[in-house]
Amino acid sequence: MTWQPPSARERKAILDRTRSIAIVGASSKPSRPSYFVATYLLSSSTDYDVWFVNPVETEILGRKVYASLAE
Repeated sequence: MTWQPPSARERKAILDRTRSIAIVGASSKPSRPSYFVATYLLSSSTDYDVWFVNPVETEILGRKVYASLAE
């Protein structure tokens, strides 16, 4: 059996159960897609705990950046 990606309904269910999201490769540069995603996830319309991961950044949008997922 080969891996099949989750359906749209399954992805929605995963996101509904999720409370924390790590953005691996997060960037402080507004032109980067990860910055757009970060601003959306930190907006008042979501309740996610957002964690930024990037070994060369120290702060993004006023939040601490972790060097690795293990950290």
